[in-house]
Amino acid sequence: MSLHEQHNIPTDTEQEIRSKVEQVLKGTTFAVSSLRKLSGGTANFMYHATLEKPSTQDKYQNGVVIKQGEGYVALHPAFKIATSRCAIEYESLVHLAELPPKETPSCRISTPEAYYFNQDSNTQVQEYLSEALSLKDYALKYYAAPTPPTLKEQCEQLGHGLGSWLRAFHSWSQEPKQAALRETFAGNKEMQGLKNMINYQQLLQVVDRHPEILGDARDVLQGVSDLAARELADESALYPIHGDFWTGNILLPDTPLVKGTHTPIRIVDWEMVQIGVRPLDLGQVIAELWQLKLYKDIAAGEWLIRAFADAYGAVSDDFAYRTVIHVGVHLICFGSQTPGWGDAEQQKDVVRIGKEIIVRAWSRDRGYFVGHVLDSLFRN
Repeated sequence: MSLHEQHNIPTDTEQEIRSKVEQVLKGTTFAVSSLRKLSGGTANFMYHATLEKPSTQDKYQNGVVIKQGEGYVALHPAFKIATSRCAIEYESLVHLAELPPKETPSCRISTPEAYYFNQDSNTQVQEYLSEALSLKDYALKYYAAPTPPTLKEQCEQLGHGLGSWLRAFHSWSQEPKQAALRETFAGNKEMQGLKNMINYQQLLQVVDRHPEILGDARDVLQGVSDLAARELADESALYPIHGDFWTGNILLPDTPLVKGTHTPIRIVDWEMVQIGVRPLDLGQVIAELWQLKLYKDIAAGEWLIRAFADAYGAVSDDFAYRTVIHVGVHLICFGSQTPGWGDAEQQKDVVRIGKEIIVRAWSRDRGYFVGHVLDSLFRN
């Protein structure tokens, strides 16, 4: 979950959570020999577990991931959250095992395998991708500015793979035989409401924090917030979406991509799944990729965006403008506040950019986006 990191002491101590996990898994195939805390988890306590009796099967040789869910956000213990999200993620991953992987010349994109779930304790066991980095951290490490032009083809292949995968997921989830998956996603009402709150309801609060930048666009931003609320009211126009599709939830090994190797890439963290409008999935990841350029001047961010949008394929102008609006909302509500990206002036610039593209998309100013990094969205 992409809530901002804030390292408070949880209600349950770290040791209590570890003991709970060990006790729950005792006597199962996944009895734990050792636990190592993993970075990246916001809502849950995340561990890499070495098993007491590693299976002869290769898939357990490097251990497994344990996700322990509680009734609060792990890094924001005062933020209460329903544990139903844990069962929904597990059920979703079981369904998603049927989604064919997407292959490019250098990678193979799929979802992690779900191994086990304890409904009483909300303890989940998943596939572990060894020595993995999030795409955000991977880009900061391997594509740092100035990104060598020799890496452009690799970035384009990666972006193309991710765009193709997302389009395939969106299409596949609407097939008649995926009715059970849609029912699971539709049941995640609390996460649907949370996503709307931390984006579109928060948008108006940010106006009050930056009146000098956003004040003259208050009416447009109110209209955007109202639009998002109306969308949720019409379930017939909603489709299954990942709900938290960003660079932090795309994992790949901590090693340079090499053509012909089919590097495994996993799309993780499915507890925000819901029915919603598809542009939210595109807008969130595009905003995060763009921040690589806006904050760190990493050209790879824009290469990835263009290839991603091209590979997602033709969409209507309505879809494209809605995607741009969500890019802007994400920049304002998240991109301008995430710790570690940049200084205060850079954060204000990101708010300005977010506002500008929202206003332009709201008025359907197609000419503004000609030659823009977001122009690829309009190639219908």
